[in-house]
Amino acid sequence: MSRQSSMMDNFRPIMPPLIRLLAGIIVLIVIQATVLGFPGITQFIPGTSLTIASMILFTLGLVVAGIVLKFGTQLAESLGDAYKRYRTWTPLLAYLFQITALFILYTVSKPVTSSFFASVPWAYPLLFLLIALAPTIKVVLRLVNGLEGRNAPRRLQTN
Repeated sequence: MSRQSSMMDNFRPIMPPLIRLLAGIIVLIVIQATVLGFPGITQFIPGTSLTIASMILFTLGLVVAGIVLKFGTQLAESLGDAYKRYRTWTPLLAYLFQITALFILYTVSKPVTSSFFASVPWAYPLLFLLIALAPTIKVVLRLVNGLEGRNAPRRLQTN
């Protein structure tokens, strides 16, 4: 008896990382909504200008950024492995997940670090822009090399 292929068979290679990514984010959003509903969560931590809620959001944001980075790049890699014609675009998809994780870090760490950057408020966004340059340059080089048909970096030839 031959087995008929279904439409789901086409998506089978990318389903595990996609499910991990979505489940992790959904669970952490539910945890965040539940914890932020606790009474007294907006109180300040003694001796600081930080609230308990901002520290919880920072901690959960770090975990969400880690999940997006890990499972998002796994999703991009499995997409490239499963569908050979999209292999060239795998770095771009991974880059989008990296930038998303970086944006999450930027957003959740802003309340925690605002007192450190009070005298130079332009330094905080500049720091994250500098951090974002590394994956941006890397993905541009990989995409250009992939589109030109070069997989390995070009070496200088001396005679």
